[in-house]
Amino acid sequence: MQPFTCSLLFLSLLAIFNFSLISATSRFLTETISSQTDFIKASCETTRYPDLCFKTLSPFAATIQTSPMELANAALIVSLKSAKSASKAVKGLSKGEGLSMRDGEAVADCLENMSDSVDEMQKSMVAMRDLDGPDFKEKMGDVKTWVSAALTDEDTCMDGFEENGDGKMKETIRGYIVNVAELTSNALALISNIYST
Repeated sequence: MQPFTCSLLFLSLLAIFNFSLISATSRFLTETISSQTDFIKASCETTRYPDLCFKTLSPFAATIQTSPMELANAALIVSLKSAKSASKAVKGLSKGEGLSMRDGEAVADCLENMSDSVDEMQKSMVAMRDLDGPDFKEKMGDVKTWVSAALTDEDTCMDGFEENGDGKMKETIRGYIVNVAELTSNALALISNIYST
């Protein structure tokens, strides 16, 4: 066999091997991503807002993989980020011109509630980093309590507008807070799943 033919044969075999390796790797990655997103989808079915849960948590699939703890962490991150954003938006509205006294009071109360909510979610995230040891259940109970309190604060923020607010301001604030409350509710459900196992 000529050296040129040997080289050509070797290159052909190498190309076939590389193609097979790439195909196998691609198939493995596709199956892995599929199992990760299936896990997130199945876990989200236990929440009150499964579509929102899957939409907001599936971008974290590579980190979450199939870990309930990482899933709960991601849910807290998303909820906390949304709460901070909503709080900032409500604060901006509080400085608006022509704010009625009733709306002003409702916005001030809402800001205080949202600040408490952010604080409670931050506490829960810190606690989630230190769950090792024999008191795991107790620590998870604390996390669950803080996230539940955060959800209550968000609901209380909305209650102030139900009682006192005028139409337009109430609907604007509601748009921000409802999203946060739904995300927090999802986080609480995922944490409760861990707590109850």
